[in-house]
Amino acid sequence: MKRHLLVTASTAAWLLCQTPHGDQLLASTLPGNADSTRIPCSETLSHNAAWLNRMGEADELFRAGQYDDAGTAYLAAAQDTGTAADHDLCLAIRLGNLSRAFSTRGQYGKAEPFSRMSVHIFEVAAAGGDNPQLARQLHQLGTLYTKLGRYGEAEPLYRRSLGILLKNCPSQSELVAAQNDLATFLYETGRYAEAEALLKEAVDTGRRVLGPTHREVANATVNLAALYVVQNQYSDAETIYRRFLAIAETVPGVTAADQATALANLGLLYNKESRFDDAEAVLRRALTIHEKELGPDHPTTALTVTNLANTYSSLGRYQDAEPLYHRALRATAKTIGTNHPQYAMALNNLAGLYALEHRFDEAEPLFRRSLGICENTLGPNHPDTAMVLNDLGVVRYWQRRYTEAEPLYRRSLTILESALGSTHPRVAEVMLKYARLLKAMKRKPEAKRMEAQAKQILAEKARSDPSRFLVNVQQLKRGN
Repeated sequence: MKRHLLVTASTAAWLLCQTPHGDQLLASTLPGNADSTRIPCSETLSHNAAWLNRMGEADELFRAGQYDDAGTAYLAAAQDTGTAADHDLCLAIRLGNLSRAFSTRGQYGKAEPFSRMSVHIFEVAAAGGDNPQLARQLHQLGTLYTKLGRYGEAEPLYRRSLGILLKNCPSQSELVAAQNDLATFLYETGRYAEAEALLKEAVDTGRRVLGPTHREVANATVNLAALYVVQNQYSDAETIYRRFLAIAETVPGVTAADQATALANLGLLYNKESRFDDAEAVLRRALTIHEKELGPDHPTTALTVTNLANTYSSLGRYQDAEPLYHRALRATAKTIGTNHPQYAMALNNLAGLYALEHRFDEAEPLFRRSLGICENTLGPNHPDTAMVLNDLGVVRYWQRRYTEAEPLYRRSLTILESALGSTHPRVAEVMLKYARLLKAMKRKPEAKRMEAQAKQILAEKARSDPSRFLVNVQQLKRGN
């Protein structure tokens, strides 16, 4: 399981609400929004001196980066005012800002309740069904649910937010950002065709209205490249990554962390092409940036650590890979918990390393745990679930436990054919492994038919555009 890092709308300036007079309005600038949306604060609480003092104290804690203390102060003040706080939109904005502060640090669990309360206030205060500020808070909560692996709760929030913005969007850049993040969600849940269509729409419209070097357009284009890698369109993806990196430093709003994400994805691409030295170089650069910009335990940093470990594993440098896998596991458990697809990925990769070293007794429980997490969070028919099944099937093959390997390959193949189509290269790769298993089981006619079908898929892909399709021979050899 090798996962791409997708670029989402990042946090812009946090503007806190100061309301010494009831007629003052709040200006809030959020990711992807070039405009300011002005929201009236609660008349009742804007004249409450004690409330304003407590809000001011909490605001100072927020500005100082003491987010835990700020959250405690905001909630205590809200509790003291009872139901009046449910109508204070300035408090809702504050809570949304606090949620984004925690989220930026990778503390998604801490961020979620503040985001949920912010949405609640906007709903209760009847800010308007088509209010862009409500759309932004819904979007923020959807993003957190996605980060926490709560996909069923995330999708309706994304859809509702985008629907509001399509009716009443303050800026094209905000709309592109919302489409990009919904596409990221679709990618995470294995719905690649839907994600690609939405990203293409965002990129095409964004280029026409905002220009090709606008930050949100550039980020959506990078995410489109990640999808191209899934579809084995490597040359297209590399061109996009390199173009993005060439212009990134001149594009306002593109952060160093965004650039590091593009580098990390380029490293993944190089891994797929067996360009392991190139992969190591760009992944090391990406890791250095992510550690500096996001911190050593941030979930995005942990993904980069995992992908660097995958490179070392591909090079046979198992002693270099193992401590990185353990580091990624610890960081992921600390920030987003142990019942999350990213944690499952880290478990699966460590299990794969143990299997390569023939440490099967250590690998088995990790594979099983990874599979259970994927089935629980992503569902039994997600492509990532299929790849864990495939990896476990490979290990069974190596152990000559053929009758146990076959149902794993069969289920993996069924999932991938349904999710990606029967002619996808990943389907063909599993078919080749399955064919080798059938040969070992002395079922040669079945093996020949399956092998011929897989080779035909690969040949047709190569003929359609040789530059877009490369088979990683080393990985296939190791996998069988």
